[in-house]
Amino acid sequence: RRSSSLYHKEAQRIHCKEGGLKMMSAKTFFIVVTVVAACDAFAGMQTAPLRLRGGEAWVPSAAKDSFAIPDGRRVCVLAEEKDIAGAVVECVETIGAAAIAEKGAFSLAIPGGSVVKALKGVKPTSMDFTKVHVFFCNERIGEYKCYKTAMESLKDLGIPESQIYKVGEGEPGVVAAAYEAMMCSQPESVCGKTEAGIPRVDLMLLGTGEDGHVGSIHPKSDEVKAAGTGQIVLPIDKDGKKSIAVSMDFMSSSKMVLLSAASAKRAGMVASALKGTFEADNCPAALVRAADTLWVCDTGSIAEYKQ
Repeated sequence: RRSSSLYHKEAQRIHCKEGGLKMMSAKTFFIVVTVVAACDAFAGMQTAPLRLRGGEAWVPSAAKDSFAIPDGRRVCVLAEEKDIAGAVVECVETIGAAAIAEKGAFSLAIPGGSVVKALKGVKPTSMDFTKVHVFFCNERIGEYKCYKTAMESLKDLGIPESQIYKVGEGEPGVVAAAYEAMMCSQPESVCGKTEAGIPRVDLMLLGTGEDGHVGSIHPKSDEVKAAGTGQIVLPIDKDGKKSIAVSMDFMSSSKMVLLSAASAKRAGMVASALKGTFEADNCPAALVRAADTLWVCDTGSIAEYKQ
């Protein structure tokens, strides 16, 4: 488990510029302290990352560049947006096979959209898919777009349908409680728990929005403000739309999270998320702090970030 002292050091940091010293502004200090508070809460949720044979962390084979930032998050840069789908596939195949070899099962949490559509490229021979368990990061109750997309993308892999855990019917509060209970009841080999008692999956895939949202966790929402409370699955009932979403705490309890951020339209968000220059609760993607958190970017989306 990574110590939170790193974040306190960041909060106390003095910036050097042109040979002189300049204390951080009050606004910057407020932002950093807000991130510190969230990371302190997440520190008790983290678990050791799943490492490949030899102990190394996974990096996409097509990466043009890869580096770690001071808080421990990793960044990989691919040449083009189209390369990100291939990296997602490679990650699932590599981490999935490693998890099955290590403990006999692979737990994968997925959102909807292009990230899941990329899974059509996963090879049926890459692992024993009878040992794969799929959970959903978010879902609109009654529409089930995430489930339908997943079933279309995964249909040829041989995952038992009973191990693709569809979100149920009903009111959001009841559905969220049932989904949480199902995850908490999983065997240790499938979905163990952190010291804080939060289920942990081997790999979570997340897309990111231009505004920094992940899954159904949006900036300034009640759901992002629930970070650090230990909640696992959140009910959402807004504007006539009923859904559930896994919490920031659940995201940060994962052994590994891959966040994909494609194209120049996300460049501002990526720079802000990696540097920590965002207002409180205004960039959920930046608050994802799993044992191994990997941002997969392209040359367009990383353009505004300077190490």
